[in-house]
Amino acid sequence: MRIIVAEMEAVPERRADLLEVLNGLLEPSRAEPGCVSYRYFFDSENPNIIHFFELWKDQAAVDFHFATPHFQALGEKLPDLIVGGPDLRIYEAAATS
Repeated sequence: MRIIVAEMEAVPERRADLLEVLNGLLEPSRAEPGCVSYRYFFDSENPNIIHFFELWKDQAAVDFHFATPHFQALGEKLPDLIVGGPDLRIYEAAATS
């Protein structure tokens, strides 16, 4: 399983625009084969900081997600909506038995 943790900070005056874009990702991303969970959260001390937490079946599912039109469109829109770049980290979950 792959875990993606991403953090981004909204440009304050563009926060509503960013949330509209992010909300548009939820349904198509959750419908992708291999998506286990796909959600985001707001920082409790700074509501302009948004944390994504995603669970994917495997790396192939992550690669598929990154190639989708809705994810590609996000990459085109983000530079105008966030401060700096997103901090994206991908982890491999340890097997449990």
